[in-house]
Amino acid sequence: MPIYSHSQLSVYEQCPLKYKLHYRDKIERDTEGVEAFLGNMVHETLRKCYDDARLTRVISLPELLSFYDITWQKSWHDAVVITREDVTREHYQALGKRMIETYYHRYAPFNADITIQTEMRLNFALDKGSRYKMTGFIDRLSRTGDGGYQIHDYKTSAHLPGQENVDHDRQLALYQLGVQRRWPDIKDIKLVWHYLAFDRDLVSSRSDEAIARLTADTTRLIDEIESALEFPPKESSYCDWCEYPDLCPARRHFHVIESLPPNEYLKEPGVVLINRYAELKEQAGTIGEEMDKVKEAIVEYARREGVTAMRGTGSKVRVKFDSRLRFPGKSEAERGGLDDAIVRAGKWMEVSQLDTAALTRIVGEGSWDRKLVEEVMKYGRIEDTSSVYLSKLKEGED
Repeated sequence: MPIYSHSQLSVYEQCPLKYKLHYRDKIERDTEGVEAFLGNMVHETLRKCYDDARLTRVISLPELLSFYDITWQKSWHDAVVITREDVTREHYQALGKRMIETYYHRYAPFNADITIQTEMRLNFALDKGSRYKMTGFIDRLSRTGDGGYQIHDYKTSAHLPGQENVDHDRQLALYQLGVQRRWPDIKDIKLVWHYLAFDRDLVSSRSDEAIARLTADTTRLIDEIESALEFPPKESSYCDWCEYPDLCPARRHFHVIESLPPNEYLKEPGVVLINRYAELKEQAGTIGEEMDKVKEAIVEYARREGVTAMRGTGSKVRVKFDSRLRFPGKSEAERGGLDDAIVRAGKWMEVSQLDTAALTRIVGEGSWDRKLVEEVMKYGRIEDTSSVYLSKLKEGED
């Protein structure tokens, strides 16, 4: 079984197709998002702070910022992608500099704790049999004055999560497990996230029970990946930064038409079809609304005039007035009381029916016992289907 990392698991959760292209098919792309580039440059700079401090040398802020600028210039390459049109390379470089300045003023001379190692690589197993192997890098591991340990992670994200989010974070919790595998005597470990853009630290910890649950959840996820036969694309906000749009069925057409000049773009067969479908859909909606209004008017006229048949030029209609019994639907507030009354009377099986759509969803989620799913699947069949959905382009996609 291959060695997994938190980032590898996260890619699978974000998009199984991207996982397959990158980790199974080994398709490498030269592009790098500017956000990731910024993060690497800031990490390298903060690493120097503590590496120097371990040698009893306190680097000055001007020298540190000079190191950052030089590292940025040396590392920048043409394949760094900036998706926002109103932001430049210089804006991102200045943002990183501001983060470093803020961190420096807060933590210099970097001797509040003892740095054990920066960029420390961990290789460990989730299980005793070493079947489920993990790897990762800790930004900084330190020991505090009271004998406790801290796993530090620098975040250059523009989003500040809540405490609940970090309390359920998988990455640093896995690193805690890796540290305890290497040094079993270490018990008191704090997980610390430095959100540099906000000058804010978030701190969390994990109990032995929480680590045990994490281990079980992670092994299950690895089993799911190992047994996967299909890797469908999963559309999300991450698609805008994906390096595989040309290989993704959900993004390939977008990728193809982006480079076309206007005269060719409007003639591209897919664009022609979508534009025509959108036009017809809009016309159908307008006609449908008008038909509903006319039908309501016909019913009102028939009721007012006391007639059940009406004629026009070459056409006629019949109107039938009737009453029918109706009970509340699943989403209506009164439905719960109705269901309870029938169940208490022991008559549920006489009026219930199987919701096959819900059954399909439950089987897909894998929340039922495996034996029950196998029994249910004896009655299931896979049918090829196709659907067409129309929606307006989001801002920036036109």
